[in-house]
Amino acid sequence: MIRERATSNEELGTTRVFLVSPWEESDPKEVRGAPDIAYLVQGMRRKGWELRRIGPVEFRLPPVPRLLLLRLEIILNLLVVPWRGLSLSRRFGKPSMVVCLDGKLVPGAIVLSSLTRSGFAKFQHGIKDYLTRKNRFLAFLLNPDVILNYRTGGRLFAVEDGSGAWELGKKNRNMVKLSQARPSSVPDVPKEKAFAFCGRLHGIKGAASFLRVARLVRERVPSADCLVIGTGPLVREFRREAWINLLGELPHDEAVSQLAKARALCATAPYGNFTLPVLEAMSSGTVPVAFGVGWTREMIGDGGVVVPHLDEETMARELARLLEDDEFFREKSRAALERAKAFPTWEQRTGEILDSLEALCSAGS
Repeated sequence: MIRERATSNEELGTTRVFLVSPWEESDPKEVRGAPDIAYLVQGMRRKGWELRRIGPVEFRLPPVPRLLLLRLEIILNLLVVPWRGLSLSRRFGKPSMVVCLDGKLVPGAIVLSSLTRSGFAKFQHGIKDYLTRKNRFLAFLLNPDVILNYRTGGRLFAVEDGSGAWELGKKNRNMVKLSQARPSSVPDVPKEKAFAFCGRLHGIKGAASFLRVARLVRERVPSADCLVIGTGPLVREFRREAWINLLGELPHDEAVSQLAKARALCATAPYGNFTLPVLEAMSSGTVPVAFGVGWTREMIGDGGVVVPHLDEETMARELARLLEDDEFFREKSRAALERAKAFPTWEQRTGEILDSLEALCSAGS
């Protein structure tokens, strides 16, 4: 085991956290994508916790070559993460806990936690688990650490995204179930005759399906605007449609503001459609229209329109109705606002996570 510095965490009353993460913390309002990590880091700092980030080895390659080398990344980080963590321990002292924020870094983070005899916590969204639990080939390609997911010791924080991923963790007594979180406030802007898509422009996010749906909507409502927030491998396909307003990746606050302008948000992912943009849209009265897969229908409830899985014709028809039928839109918009109130704000969910992590430190495991 490592030699501790003369002044220990206990003597100083300091909670020292080693964050094993490929992402740099930033302002939640400015981060591009989900702000959950930024809120978590912000909350830790407000509590006076000492944070040290351990960055992994990553190959800066296009998606396909990187996917082929993903297992090598995991093996390298099994060595690199503990080595970097032990170096930090010698300089700053033993951590109170090791918090892992990326699935492929779990093996190295667990080793570091064992060597330093500190608590361990992991965050798991579960999307890839939903895709791979019935397909071992996909599991091999997409999620080589699938055996560890939902089975690690310490705290395991799992977010319900509509995929039903929580079901995978029933046997893990250390699981802390988290709901999607919503903004504490949203901009009050006039609604436009527009529908939106927010997410990576990739097949696994349903972008190709959305593009087909958007073309069908345009045939029905030629005057409607189409807003697309995000970028990705399919961006060239989207650029061919001059009528689509490609906004690219936006800071989180700006993305929420753009969603608030639209009457409807399309959720076309093949695995689960109660995503962060869906709840953020509902919080501003924008109505989600989603494919009914996983637990999407249960999570959205009356706050949106759920259509049969991959039924693009029905989705286009419902979107056109929201764009053209003012009374129907107002009814669904009010329902979306009410449904969103049932979910915690980012600040409330962050507080829940921090309370659990404090209990983990107190237990010393």
